[in-house]
Amino acid sequence: MRRTFILHASGSKLPSDLLGLTSVRYEGTTPAEVRVVNQKLRKAIDNAGRVARIDGLWWQFSLTARSAQEPSAISLLRISRDRDGVLEVAGRGWQENGSLSVRYWSEAVKERKEPSGVFYYWNGERPLDADCPQLYGTGEIRMESTERASGYWTTRADKHPEVDARTSGDYLRADVGDMSILDGRDDRKRAELIAEQMNHWKSIKSA
Repeated sequence: MRRTFILHASGSKLPSDLLGLTSVRYEGTTPAEVRVVNQKLRKAIDNAGRVARIDGLWWQFSLTARSAQEPSAISLLRISRDRDGVLEVAGRGWQENGSLSVRYWSEAVKERKEPSGVFYYWNGERPLDADCPQLYGTGEIRMESTERASGYWTTRADKHPEVDARTSGDYLRADVGDMSILDGRDDRKRAELIAEQMNHWKSIKSA
């Protein structure tokens, strides 16, 4: 409620049940007066603090040592909302050698607030492995700032009971252009982007 704002004309009266909200008064609606109102509203928003949202594109960097059970070093994932406003998680991951290691998507997501985050159940596959093994697990991502998050995910496989891994990860905001490159047909740009993120992954692990 502290981030709810009301614009109302000076001299007008507000119902008593709205008195606890942040109000921004205005005198008129000329261009100059509207600019003043915008400045007041911007200042009120800044004073209340901006809300960090988990929605968007994220680069996921594996901190735990890689293994045959979970070889993914980096991943690009999208957290978005469906038509009902429910969060969804989907992404792809790559091994250190740059080859595609996994494609995954959420089956159920629980949204967390203050700080923003998600807990999710996922299904996926290793498309380049023999028989394309089906995977599943859980994951959690917690916002630390508008541009950074931390979390983990687990990896299991029905036909391979020995696969039971838990990986800790760091998350950094990705550019919209990153997804366009990965979905595009320019193999050189795709390889360069993955190589760039692999170098970033190595620097994070050695920090």
